[in-house]
Amino acid sequence: MRNRRRRSAGSASPSFDVHTQVVVDSLAAMERFMERFAADDDPVTVVASAFDMALGELVEKLRRFDAIRLIEVARMAFLPMAVDGEMPTTAEAGAAHVEALSLIALSARQKDAAAGVAGSDSVEAQEMSAFISEAKEELVALLYLAHMRSVVNADHDDKLAMVALLIQGAEIWMRNSSYPEMVEATNLALLDGEPVVREALNAELGFDATDALAVLNACHRLQEVGMNRRMGSYAEAMDRAMASMADGGPDPELVEFYRSRFNALFEPEADEATVAIEAVIAETGIPADRVRAVVERFRLDLGTAAPTEVVDEFAIGRNPMRARPLIVSGDGRMMLPHHALNAAAVRYNLEEHLKTSKVWDRYGKYRGDLLESRTRAALARVLPGADYRDGFEYFAPANDAEETAADPAKYTKKAECDHLVLLDDVAIIVEDKAVALSALSRGGKIKRIRTDLTGIITKAADQAGRLRDGIERDGGLRIKGEGWVDLSHIREIHTIAVSLDDISTVLAATAELLKARVLSLDNIPWTVSLHDLELITEVVARPAEFLLYLRRRREPDVTVMFRAADELDLFLYFYETGLWVEPDPNLVRAAYPFLPEPTTAQLRRYREQMPAILTSRTDPLDQWYYMKDRPDADAETAPKPAMVTSPVAPLIDELQSRNVTGWLSIGATLLAGDTRTQSQFSRNADDLLDNPSPQGVGRSLTTPITSSIDPAEGWLFVWVTRPPGETAAHAEKRVRDYLRAKKHQLKIPRGAAFLYDEVTRDLVDAFYDGHIGPLDGGLTETLRSLQPASSLQNRLHPNANRPPLGGKSGQRPKAKQKRRR
Repeated sequence: MRNRRRRSAGSASPSFDVHTQVVVDSLAAMERFMERFAADDDPVTVVASAFDMALGELVEKLRRFDAIRLIEVARMAFLPMAVDGEMPTTAEAGAAHVEALSLIALSARQKDAAAGVAGSDSVEAQEMSAFISEAKEELVALLYLAHMRSVVNADHDDKLAMVALLIQGAEIWMRNSSYPEMVEATNLALLDGEPVVREALNAELGFDATDALAVLNACHRLQEVGMNRRMGSYAEAMDRAMASMADGGPDPELVEFYRSRFNALFEPEADEATVAIEAVIAETGIPADRVRAVVERFRLDLGTAAPTEVVDEFAIGRNPMRARPLIVSGDGRMMLPHHALNAAAVRYNLEEHLKTSKVWDRYGKYRGDLLESRTRAALARVLPGADYRDGFEYFAPANDAEETAADPAKYTKKAECDHLVLLDDVAIIVEDKAVALSALSRGGKIKRIRTDLTGIITKAADQAGRLRDGIERDGGLRIKGEGWVDLSHIREIHTIAVSLDDISTVLAATAELLKARVLSLDNIPWTVSLHDLELITEVVARPAEFLLYLRRRREPDVTVMFRAADELDLFLYFYETGLWVEPDPNLVRAAYPFLPEPTTAQLRRYREQMPAILTSRTDPLDQWYYMKDRPDADAETAPKPAMVTSPVAPLIDELQSRNVTGWLSIGATLLAGDTRTQSQFSRNADDLLDNPSPQGVGRSLTTPITSSIDPAEGWLFVWVTRPPGETAAHAEKRVRDYLRAKKHQLKIPRGAAFLYDEVTRDLVDAFYDGHIGPLDGGLTETLRSLQPASSLQNRLHPNANRPPLGGKSGQRPKAKQKRRR
């Protein structure tokens, strides 16, 4: 496990990998394209003309080939493959290339057939393979031109233009932002989990979601069987040819047999590349009439669309294969360009039908209920022992007058909350949104994008923000059926918006959502899909990691500094480096006036930070995910992703096991330091215990945590020893009094003290303090005895003498103030 210092965004140097190479190559290619057209007076016309020319040249080359055979050749050339039991790793979007080629070939063949133009019968062996190897670059160029056309046509004065381009880009290049197995399970639970909805599908379509997915997956499996059979025949032919060579020379018949098997492997006839419907019926055991109904519902139908039309639609996000991926030949045989669309296609297709059904409202309610239950279960994994309130109503101000009066007993507006999670001083507010991004939004319609994102993100943020404001304003809530709930002890509130729809590209682009005013700067929830939330909560090793990720992920500067196409890339980068952004040192000092003037190094570190584009980091996660439930899984070769080893992990775990008040927020704050700082934290107790006071009194070390420009986020940590003979009660009072008084002096809202026994060297207890406001009269003397805040600049040498907590000003050696992450 790596034990490196976490670095700021500006100093991070991720290893160069295949994903980085693809991004660099892609950006370089796009830059070349832009340079080619940027100088023109009418780039819109020039790009459109170049796109039409490139498409026309590609169509002219491929129209002589049989479309089904050509698609199979492309599948073998473009799609990642691996031996059974292993997972292929590739950074290239092969699925998009296969789909684009399939749509072009099928529409071109359809157009020629309508015009009475026959395909060529004189196709030489490996001629299609040679074409496909060259067509890859032409397809890439075509899709780049399509993207450029969207860019130059976009209204750059519209704040949603970039969000629209992100959605279109995801529709073109991404197929599953979540693991297909997760999507399958969720979609089957959605569509077949509610008996009334399932009955309606069976009655109205003749099949249900389980049938549909089974048929599509069976087609994929049978295609794999056919390909493996061809590979087996080729391997046999090669073995026989090699044996004949060893026996004295090549046998012409065996050489010809080898060539025929080689050609059949990579350029099979259409019957060998497709699947008969009878084979699917036998494979699934589903009645023939239901299988045929599925095939008819999911078969691709391009109508009379020409290649230009289908590519135009594909390039703006309206991919007909998203809902109907099954290619059916003239003789009724079937094939899938790939299987990555299967799970999502079932949901898109059947929800399309349900919108016209009388059970749509019932389905919508069930969809929301399922999302809420799954969100609740995911949070329970990382917030054990928390107090959960789910699906409740509370009272909020109905107008400005009620808000100004701030009397919760007189609020008249009822508001809803999906989840309120309370754990000591932390509150997490969660709003679930089960509505989906519409086909119009996926196709780039700006008005519909704003409507959909308002329903998925803005409303969730507003609802969560309203509850947060109520807790902060009133110190509690008046909940319907429960009455007043005192939350005056809450010191930290986080908001989360969970989407049932997998739109990671949008949800992870917080900065763009802020620019488009989908979110506001003073109300940034963590926007995350259900599947990403479930996976993250399964990976997280300790609750403190999850809370720290929430803190970092919702930080406004983080949303600007780090860009990623996927939430999991942000999360895994957090595991690698902390997802940390240096705050402005001048603003930090303004928040904590006792700090010295910022150093030149601090100012330079802040200025030199640069935004980072995060490439894919999920390869290790993929390996773990696909191996974790296998009986032959090897934890060493496919370990679960983990955070950089923390020196304070034993203390964090100890606090949780003891259920110390504030263990979650204390643990996240301990974990927030870079590795060097955490190492010092882990040594503090030993430093004090190794150097007991000659006067027989306890020793201590005090460290303010000042890593934020918001003083409400400050902490004070104190390490203390209990000398022999001091009673537990006296030690606790001594420590608690000092902790509260010192917090008050520094104007820091939260603190924790760790008390160690000088005889046993064990952690005796840990004390949390979240008190704010005036001190009790009894602590006035303690406050007067403290050294001034400015004295927290130099770390106590382990051999220095130190008086007990509460010693008179001027008697106490200075303790170092450590700037913290």
